[in-house]
Amino acid sequence: MESGFLSGIFAFIFWGFVTIYWKELPMFDAYELLGHRIIWGIGTIFCFFLFTRPIEKIKSCLDSKTKRIGICLSAALIFSNWFVFVWAIGHGHVLETSIGYFLNPLISVALGVLVLGENLRLKQKVSVGLAFFGMIILFLSGVGNPFISLFLAFSFALYGLVRKKLNIPAIEGLFLEMLICLIPFLIFFVLREESKNISFFKVDLYEQILVVFAGLVTLTPLIAFNHSVKKIPLSTIGLLQYIAPSLQFLLAVFVYKEDFTNVHVFSFIFIWSALLLFSYDLISLTKIQRVAND
Repeated sequence: MESGFLSGIFAFIFWGFVTIYWKELPMFDAYELLGHRIIWGIGTIFCFFLFTRPIEKIKSCLDSKTKRIGICLSAALIFSNWFVFVWAIGHGHVLETSIGYFLNPLISVALGVLVLGENLRLKQKVSVGLAFFGMIILFLSGVGNPFISLFLAFSFALYGLVRKKLNIPAIEGLFLEMLICLIPFLIFFVLREESKNISFFKVDLYEQILVVFAGLVTLTPLIAFNHSVKKIPLSTIGLLQYIAPSLQFLLAVFVYKEDFTNVHVFSFIFIWSALLLFSYDLISLTKIQRVAND
C-alpha cells in the first residue's frame, strides 16, 4: 500500500514538472518527439531487460486474445495522449493541458458508471455536473482550445481503465505498447531522412543529449503510475491526480505567462468546485470504510 502511494505521488509530481523538459525542445515537431519517446524508450527498457530476463512476464501479457486486444488499445490511447500533450506544450497550450488533467479523475468516475456499471453517490453526480458546466463555458466562449483538454482527459482516463482491467506487469506491458507503435515511426524516420528533415541531425549536441533522455522521461512516471494503479484504490489515484495539473497550472500562468482570462476564472470556479466536492466525498467515504474495517 505504502509503495503504491509513494509511487503515485512521485508519478504525478514528475508529470507536473515535465512540462519544463518538453519546453526545452521547440526545435522538434510533436511527431518526431513522439518517435524519439518510442525509440529511446524501447532502448532504455531493453537495457533493463538485460538484467531481469522478463520473457515469462512478456508472454503473460499476450497469453489471451483479450490481453492482446487490450495491449493494442492501450498503446493507441497512451501514444495519442502523448502526441497531443507534446503538441500542446510546444504551441503554448499548457493551461489547456492543466484543465484536461483536472478533468481526468471526473472522467474516470463517469467511465466507471458507463463501462463498469458503478453507481454514483449524490456528491459525485453534482461534481461531474459542475465540471461539465465549466467545460461548456469554455466551449461557448471560444477561449483557448477546450478540445485539447477533453482529449487529454478522456484518453488518459481510458488508458487507466484498460490497464486496470488488463492487470499486466507495468514495464513489460509498456514495452509491448511501444513495440506496437515502433514500425510506423521507423517508416516516418526513414522518410524524414530521405528528405533530410530529421531535426535530430540539425541541432547541437546539448539538444541531442536532451532528446535522448525522452525515453527515460517518458518511462519513469508511467512505470510508477502503473505500479500505483495495481497497489492502491482508484479513489486514492483520483486524489493524487490533482498534483500534476496543479503544477502545470502554476507553470502556465506564472512561468509561461499564458492568458488566464475572466472566462477561465469563471470556468475554473466550476471545475475547482467539482474537484473539492469530489475530493471531500472520497475522503469521507475512506474514513467511513476505515471505521467499518476497524
